[in-house]
Amino acid sequence: MGVKRSVEQQFGPVAEEYATFNVHAAGPDLAPMLAAGEMTGNEQVLDIGSGPGHTALLFATKAQRVVASDPTQAMLDQGKRLAQERGLDNVMFECTSAEKMPFADAAFDRVTSRQSAHHYADVPAALREVARVLAPTGRFVLVDTFSPEDDELDAFLNRIELFRDSSHVRDYRVSDWRDMFAEVDFELTDVAAWDIPLNFEDWVRRSRTPEEEVAMLRASFASASSRVRERFAVDDKGNWSVPVGLVVGTRKA
Repeated sequence: MGVKRSVEQQFGPVAEEYATFNVHAAGPDLAPMLAAGEMTGNEQVLDIGSGPGHTALLFATKAQRVVASDPTQAMLDQGKRLAQERGLDNVMFECTSAEKMPFADAAFDRVTSRQSAHHYADVPAALREVARVLAPTGRFVLVDTFSPEDDELDAFLNRIELFRDSSHVRDYRVSDWRDMFAEVDFELTDVAAWDIPLNFEDWVRRSRTPEEEVAMLRASFASASSRVRERFAVDDKGNWSVPVGLVVGTRKA
């Protein structure tokens, strides 16, 4: 497999595509995320791993102020452009990693993370930061690719994710998230799950996957067991469906 790439190396060159990619810009998880936030209009919101800002901009329509944070400046630049186009002036942009953030303790009423946690180098460190910056009565709303609890399915999903994008770290199981939430005294509520169809050619083109890894992906899909093919709806062209979930973390009573 090719050289491991950092998040910035992986996503800087493709920021514009992610700003317009339909699943990110208008996926089925966005409206449920906003609903799970239980917004009143007075909240200070932090969106970590914001990418081109789709989640941050949605929450900005219902919040007093939103900070969109991401380690890739090119992604944040796309978010700034989209905010200007939509006339949203209550969004700030901060280039920082999730594992070490420059924000004050208890500064936010809501923290959100959408489809970024599987890139975090140190998820426990990121969760400690979330717990630190979140107000005592706050809510952490997380959407990510959630791996199945089954070992074979889990191994397959993480293998193809890494072939496709070398900045991938891990898709965690809901049980993993529950355990990691407990370490920072968060109660996890499992809210919703979706299987989102992906076109193979678009999937690898969007991440600019090298040809060597594309070949490995084709071989992985072609040799997948019947259980794998059924769970991920794999067809003969390598098109498949990715499992995505929404969970909410609140402080234990």
